Amino acid sequence: MVARHRARPRPGALPTVAAVLVVALAVLQGLRLQAWLGASEGKGAEPRPSTGRRLLLQESAIAGSAAFWASPNEAEAFRQDRIMNAKSTLVPKIRKYYQKLEGLRDDLILQVEIQAGERVDFRARLAEWYSGLDSVFDGYLKSPGVLDARYGCTPYKVEPGSVALVARGICSFAQKVQMAKAAGAKSVIVFDEKMSKAPLEQQNKTGRVISKGIANYQAGDALSGAATVPVEKGMTIMSVKPELDTAPLDGIMIPRANGTTVVDAILNGLSPKVLDVKRSRFEDGIDRFIKKDLPKLMTAMEGYSLIQRVSKADMSEPIVAQLKSDRTAFEEAVRKKDYAEIRRTFKSWNDHLDPEIGTWDLAETF
Repeated sequence: MVARHRARPRPGALPTVAAVLVVALAVLQGLRLQAWLGASEGKGAEPRPSTGRRLLLQESAIAGSAAFWASPNEAEAFRQDRIMNAKSTLVPKIRKYYQKLEGLRDDLILQVEIQAGERVDFRARLAEWYSGLDSVFDGYLKSPGVLDARYGCTPYKVEPGSVALVARGICSFAQKVQMAKAAGAKSVIVFDEKMSKAPLEQQNKTGRVISKGIANYQAGDALSGAATVPVEKGMTIMSVKPELDTAPLDGIMIPRANGTTVVDAILNGLSPKVLDVKRSRFEDGIDRFIKKDLPKLMTAMEGYSLIQRVSKADMSEPIVAQLKSDRTAFEEAVRKKDYAEIRRTFKSWNDHLDPEIGTWDLAETF
């Protein structure tokens, strides 16, 4: 005799089947109810006004439609906010690296003798008004020595015919040139140093903390970690427009570290001087720029390009494609070391940015 065993249902099978049956019955009942309601109204029945939940749904749909048609203005407002925020964060980076690239073309190399037997080379960035006479920077370097003259706008005197060496400080470049001319200098070298919040007599002193009683704080300084010693911002191409039509002296800018080296030598009784001025060739530094700085520049340009789109997520807009084409052409020009093409393609990229708020004056960059 063979024993027969009934197959046990799999765990969870019965509940699943029951759930399916319940859903099917609910659907069928809903269809019957809908058919019955339709038959009871008749073909010529007047449509009844919506009330209750149906009216609420209709009003919600109308409100949603109105919000949809209002969204283009809101999207444009958000786009403008995105561009302005990016302009304050990405554009300074783009200008910084592009200025560095520009500087590779025509920077000067100053051979400076700090003291007998000690010679160093300083890279110098030409001012916008540079005459082209390299010999005007040959000779002894003289610093005003007085703090408010070095950093501020107080008139000073230097040895006639010397090269005035002054900190960037709080004066404009035009004022720096005018004061150097009045002091008797034949040219001026500005070293890139930013003023701190400290009083003049405490500039350049490390490890110092500003007392709240000095009342030098500005709004937000206590929370921002404001520097108490000068910090280097990077060389720039000095400009005097629109303050002066023609600068009275030739000028160049050197980094903070180099300027501080010379000033310290002067304060220690030495007489540093420029022995020779050489032209920097564009090819000398371009390889290092391509390897180290070009990726950073392209990343910043790409980020600023994508911000120009109207849509929040759609990357297929024409402006995105155009700016990508401009960036590709610019990168190729840099890698080919073609200076004329570098300037053309960078200007093309800038011109294709949003014409209202996306672009900026390239004169500030060059």
